[in-house]
Amino acid sequence: MRTTFSGISIALRALQAQQVSLDITGHNVANANNPNYSRQVALHAATKPFPMPMMGYTPSKGQLGTGVEVSQIVRMRDNFVDLRLRQQLQGRNFWETLEEGLRQVELFFNEPSDNGISHALDQLWDSLQDLSRDPELTSVREVVVQRAHVLVEAITGTREQLQRLSENLNDNIPIKVGEVNILAERLAALNVQLGKVSATGSMPNDLLDERDALLEELSQLVDIDVVQDYGNMVSVTIGGASLVHRGTAYKLAVARVPDEKWANYERNEIVWADTGSAAQISAGEIGAMLAMRDQINGTDEMEGISAALDKWTLEFVQEFNRIHAQGYDLGGHGNDDAPEAYFFVFADQSDLEKPDYDKVSFAALQVRVNPLIAEDVSLIRASAVKGVKGNGDNARELARLRHTPPKDKQTTIGDAFNAIIANIGVRTQEAIRMTENQVVLENHLRNLKESVSGVNLDEEMANMIRFQHAYSAAARMMTAVDETLDIIINRLGIVGR
Repeated sequence: MRTTFSGISIALRALQAQQVSLDITGHNVANANNPNYSRQVALHAATKPFPMPMMGYTPSKGQLGTGVEVSQIVRMRDNFVDLRLRQQLQGRNFWETLEEGLRQVELFFNEPSDNGISHALDQLWDSLQDLSRDPELTSVREVVVQRAHVLVEAITGTREQLQRLSENLNDNIPIKVGEVNILAERLAALNVQLGKVSATGSMPNDLLDERDALLEELSQLVDIDVVQDYGNMVSVTIGGASLVHRGTAYKLAVARVPDEKWANYERNEIVWADTGSAAQISAGEIGAMLAMRDQINGTDEMEGISAALDKWTLEFVQEFNRIHAQGYDLGGHGNDDAPEAYFFVFADQSDLEKPDYDKVSFAALQVRVNPLIAEDVSLIRASAVKGVKGNGDNARELARLRHTPPKDKQTTIGDAFNAIIANIGVRTQEAIRMTENQVVLENHLRNLKESVSGVNLDEEMANMIRFQHAYSAAARMMTAVDETLDIIINRLGIVGR
C-alpha cells in the first residue's frame, strides 16, 4: 500500500540511480587514456509498481510507479571484434617477426654490393682472365689468390651470420615460452576471481577488461582459441590442447632435440610439460621464430637458406677444383691428384689428400684456399700444356665458369647463386606484403573496437550534465515532498487553537 512517505522513497531512488550513473561517468573519464579499458554504461529501469488493487486507487487508472534503479552496469564490448582482433594479432606478429628475420638475412648477403659474394666472385673471374693472358707473372697469380681469399671470407662470413641468427632464434624460444606460461597462470588466477564475483550476481567489468588484455597479449605470442565458460571464465587452447581451463594452467616446456643435419646442434622444440607431446604452434611471435629458424636451417619439407649456400659452395668448389686439377703449374706438374691440384679445400679435411665431397659438412663454413697454393702461387695450374709456362688456357677455362654451367648443370655458378638471392627476396617481399596487410586489418579492427569500447570525453561530459540535472531534479522533488509533509504534520488541524 502506498504510504505518505512514498514520494520520498521515489526521490531517494532517483538520487541513488543518478549518483551511480555519475560515478560510472567519472570512472569512464578517469580511464579515458587506458587502452585496455572498456566504456561502462548504467542501465536505468523502473522499479516494481505498487501491487494492485490498493485502497483508494482505481485500477483503471494504471499502476502507480515506485521510481527508478540501476538494473545493470554494462561493459561495452563486441565479442566478435575481440575474436577477429586476436586472430589478427597472431597473424601480424607472425609476419612482422618473419619480416624482421628475413631482412637480416638480406643484410647478411648484402646483394648487390661491392662487399657481397657476387662481387667477390666476379673479381675472381676477372683475375683468372688476367692470369690467362699473363700466366707467368707472380703478381697476377698473387691477385688470384687474394681474390679467392676475399670470396672465401664473404662466403664463410655470410654463413656464420646465418648460424648466429639461427642460434639466437633458438635460444630465445625458451624465453618466449616462459612468457606464455606466466600469462597462462595469470589467466587461470583471474578465472578464479571472475568465477567468485560472478557467483554473487555481479558483473566484474574491470576484471573482464584485464582478462581480455591478457588474451590479446597471449595471442601476440601464440595462436590460441578461446571459449567462454560459465561464470565469465574462459578456456584457452593451443592446437586443440588446453593451455588454461578455468582455474588450471597447463605449462609449456622446451625439449632439446639433436638435429641430424647439424653436428653439435640441438633444436629447442616446444612440448607440453605434463605429457611431453609436441605443441602445435604455427602463428604469433613464437610461430614466426620457429618458422624463421627452419627457413635458415631447413626442414624435411624445405631446403634451408644455409643449406642452399652450403650446396652452392660445394658445387662451385667441386667444379673449380675439377678444372684446376687438369692443368699444369709453372713447374710442369699437373693433371694428377696431388694435394696442390685442388685450389679450394675444406677445413675439416686434410690438405694433403683429395677432398671427399660426399663427406663435407657445412661447406660454406669449411671452405678455404688451399694453404699450399696460398704459400706458393706458382702451384696455380694455369697452363693446359705440360711444360709451357706461357700457356694460360686452363686459367681461361676456369674464367669461362662465369658463363658456362658446370658439368651436368643447367645454370652457371653465378646464376645459381642469384637464384638463392632471388628466393630470399621473394620470401622477404611476401613477408613485407603480408605484414602491411595485417597492420591495415588490425588498425581497422582496433578502430571498430574503439568505436564500441572507447571513451568519448565529449559524450561523457554530456552524460555528466544530464545526470547532474536529473540529480538536482530528484533533490528538488525530495524538498517538495518534505515541504508537503511539513504542512501535513505541523500545520493541519491547528485552526481555532
